Amino acid sequence: MIFKRRRKTDPGTAIEAFWTWWATARPRAERLIAGDSDDALVHDLSQAVSAIHPELQWEFTAGSSSENLLVVSAAGDPELRALAERWRRAGPAPDGVFGYASARQGSPDALEGRLSIAGHELELAELRFTAEEDEDLDCVHVGVWHPAFPSMPDGARDQVAFLSLDWLLGEDVVEVWVGRIQALPVAGAPLTGARLAALVTELIPDEPRWRTMSGEIDGKPVIALAQTHLSPARWPGYDLHIRLDVPYRARDEHGFPDQPTLDALYALEDHVSAHADGAVVVAHETSDGVRSTHLYADRPAATHALEPLIAGWQDGRVRMTVTPDPRWEQVAHLEP
Repeated sequence: MIFKRRRKTDPGTAIEAFWTWWATARPRAERLIAGDSDDALVHDLSQAVSAIHPELQWEFTAGSSSENLLVVSAAGDPELRALAERWRRAGPAPDGVFGYASARQGSPDALEGRLSIAGHELELAELRFTAEEDEDLDCVHVGVWHPAFPSMPDGARDQVAFLSLDWLLGEDVVEVWVGRIQALPVAGAPLTGARLAALVTELIPDEPRWRTMSGEIDGKPVIALAQTHLSPARWPGYDLHIRLDVPYRARDEHGFPDQPTLDALYALEDHVSAHADGAVVVAHETSDGVRSTHLYADRPAATHALEPLIAGWQDGRVRMTVTPDPRWEQVAHLEP
């Protein structure tokens, strides 16, 4: 008997098949949202999304610039965030009727409805929140309370807490800028959903924030500089890690570059940042004669665009290492 090896499904093929199917299924979706029953469409849509990846989730919701929004979400799984974004980028442009998103979008009206869960009917407008800003972690820790919580099991309370924040703030904002999320057991939370959303929005910077760290690697001192936060949700679709190891000769007794060399390193990094196509610089590490720059790219061609930018470095060959990294594990050690 001959056994054939099962081929892995190509997500790109499944994404292309989804949008081909959607072109003919969209009128049915419009009728479904308008109130018509169509269990077959729900089944077919679930199958088309599952073909891309079985852990992806989908939903219809109200849009902001479009009347309706089709969301295909990674549901908090960082490994799938880039895949959901590739699905969105491959789709049609939004119009007045339908838009498309790769994560649940926040809405100030999200808490006006009701939620049925664990045998309870919750008026979402009764939710209240606490917010504690953490300057060290550059995030907000949030507590969530509802009058029904005392009679609900822990798991259901936690589910309400996470879902309500996703609906109010949006999945990506929660992933990046919200720290601990706790379902509160007793009353006393003072903030409405609208006030919490305003506080979190004020926290999100208009320009990149960088933080400096120091430590040791293999007994050698190291200084690192990294953006906050190093999360796939900050740069959806950027799942290819690129590491540039730049050698330098002139260094002090700690292995760090002297001032002229540091100026040259800064100039190289500025050149790379200004001309990198499809890649973003997120961190640097300096130790023992090597300055390592971490970038993430949204397509393999971005690595080729870097090659002429790093050629001709004054102190030798710059080594470039490229690694698929949808979870951003290559820079996890630079998160606080």
